[in-house]
Amino acid sequence: MFYLGWIVLTLTGISVSIAAFLWAIRTGQFLDQGRARYLPLRDELPLPKGASPSRLPVEVYVLLFAFGLGLLALIWTVALTLLRMRG
Repeated sequence: MFYLGWIVLTLTGISVSIAAFLWAIRTGQFLDQGRARYLPLRDELPLPKGASPSRLPVEVYVLLFAFGLGLLALIWTVALTLLRMRG
């Protein structure tokens, strides 16, 4: 029972990684490798057509949600470990 928190944290991390990788493949993130290698050297990226700068894209909210889940899993795992060590 001591390792349950670490197993849950590991499985959560693996699941999120696989989901992000499958999303990247499905949306074609890896299609243009030649262009992608020079993107960090550009001064600024153009906004997509129809995007308003005042509103955040959906991807930002998804990433924040995934970050929050990972942070909660880490806090839960550490708390569970500390409680098991004390008792």
